[in-house]
Amino acid sequence: MAALLYKVTSNLANHKIKSWLVLLVLFFIISSCSKTETVLKIGLVADPQYADIPIKGKRYYRESLWKLEEAIDTFNHEEVDFVQSLGDIIEVDWASYDSILPIFQKLKPGIENYQLLGNHEFSIDTTQVKNLLEKLSLPSTYYSYVKKGWRFVVLDATDYSYFSNSLHNHDTDQIDVYYENTTDTLNRHRWNSAIGTQQQKWVKEQLDSAKTLNQKVILFSHLPLRPKGDMHNLWNDFEITRLIENNSNVVAFINGHNHAGDYIFKNGVHYITIFGMVDTMISSYGILEIYQDSILLKGYGNQQQIVIDIK
Repeated sequence: MAALLYKVTSNLANHKIKSWLVLLVLFFIISSCSKTETVLKIGLVADPQYADIPIKGKRYYRESLWKLEEAIDTFNHEEVDFVQSLGDIIEVDWASYDSILPIFQKLKPGIENYQLLGNHEFSIDTTQVKNLLEKLSLPSTYYSYVKKGWRFVVLDATDYSYFSNSLHNHDTDQIDVYYENTTDTLNRHRWNSAIGTQQQKWVKEQLDSAKTLNQKVILFSHLPLRPKGDMHNLWNDFEITRLIENNSNVVAFINGHNHAGDYIFKNGVHYITIFGMVDTMISSYGILEIYQDSILLKGYGNQQQIVIDIK
């Protein structure tokens, strides 16, 4: 009788232990799911540079159509919240837009697509420049939008340049000043450019507003700011880094232009250069997944994966 009672008691105890173990496992699963739930998923594409021209070096211009098709299919499958292009969607020729822009239109309804200006956007007949913003569905040369408590600031890195002044109509003497200030630097190229004081003032207003509203900020640009001294950087990279690195709400600065891609963390800001889609036989694009305490850049093709802690 005592042996039977011991066996029953033991079985009950084991049952309770198993029940607690099951509950404990479920608790950790639920906790894990709530902690890793994505706030936003963003599709990123840089430098497709499509044109109906032969391969040149490692640039596969015609192949950018199917590469972008693949990226859009992935964005649809992963149900991203929106797509941000980082410029240079064409290499040359106004007609190239008619081939590549319809691919972006294959995004599922509800997935918005945002464009920005790169230097190759201006590799067109000057008579068409006046139609460029409308062609790319741009509200302005620079703009911002807010999604789920995050502010995204889209810069016009082509602001002061020799290649884009038919759109911006700045005093050419001021363009010369920006260019001449790069006399002893590696980014002294006419395919680079500067962000002027008026746009800088607007950026500061955006950052101040975001801080007031407790919004975290990601900036998008075609040209990079870092690493310091890089040949692809804005002519006045030092002015813009000083502006954004003094703001604690700025999390990341994401750009294209340098097809090799890059990542650097400096003074509280994560600088991410997306690998150029044109520079590969496969493809290259990414999905930026924003969580409560971290950011994951999932790389596809040649794009590297990056994990960022934002606690």
